[in-house]
Amino acid sequence: MERYFKLIQKSIQIQLEYRISFLISLFSMGFYYVVQFSIIGFTVMKFHEIQGWNIQEIAFLFSFILVAQGINTLIFGPLVRFDEIIRKGEWDYLLVRPLNPLISLLCMQMDPSAIIHLVLGIIFFVYASLKIGIEFNLWNIFLIIQVWFGGALVMAAIRIVIAAVAFRSVAIESLVHFFVYSAKEFILYPINIYKNPIPFLLTFIFPLAFVNYYPSHLFIQKDGMFFDGLKYLAFPVGLGMFVFSLWLFRLGAKAYHSTGS
Repeated sequence: MERYFKLIQKSIQIQLEYRISFLISLFSMGFYYVVQFSIIGFTVMKFHEIQGWNIQEIAFLFSFILVAQGINTLIFGPLVRFDEIIRKGEWDYLLVRPLNPLISLLCMQMDPSAIIHLVLGIIFFVYASLKIGIEFNLWNIFLIIQVWFGGALVMAAIRIVIAAVAFRSVAIESLVHFFVYSAKEFILYPINIYKNPIPFLLTFIFPLAFVNYYPSHLFIQKDGMFFDGLKYLAFPVGLGMFVFSLWLFRLGAKAYHSTGS
């Protein structure tokens, strides 16, 4: 554990050595999300609401994505360049270190975008919660934390599965682009605006809807779920996906052959 925290500390120090680049990265990411939500906001306000969801409620959904992405990026950020790590032979180096290679990999570099995801996510969450009238009692705080980490586990599992593919097929850029980044576009809005099979796919095949849509029903009374119990399953689904993804990653690691770099 001590080695783990030393690696994290070293990663942060490296990032802070390039402060201007660090700050520009944070500003760019923040600006991107503000513009993205502004476009969503203009669309919703034009119609007053979308499928019964108003702008404050969609901001609530948006906040869940940002916080989950922030937690995920903070811990699992290096996985998006795992194919590059394989090609350069860096995985070989990690295999001979005394720490678990996957943990060593996750400590290699902190992605500064995690900070802006978390800060903006909490701002959106507090704003939307106050507008909607959500009560901040102990039970709701417990549910919120559970939902955030459940969503982060769903997103982490997707990254780990794609990283596992890199053991077999070194080029995974297109998979990362679609499944890690582009696929989130489907849950910027409530999934009941889509016709089947998209809601079915986002629930039972590629369950991104458990990042924000279903758990939001714990706090907002809305229709549009396949069954009511889905709103309680964000953390169990995330944990199940995460465990399964680790199993796939171990299978991939066992089949790994050194690149000889």
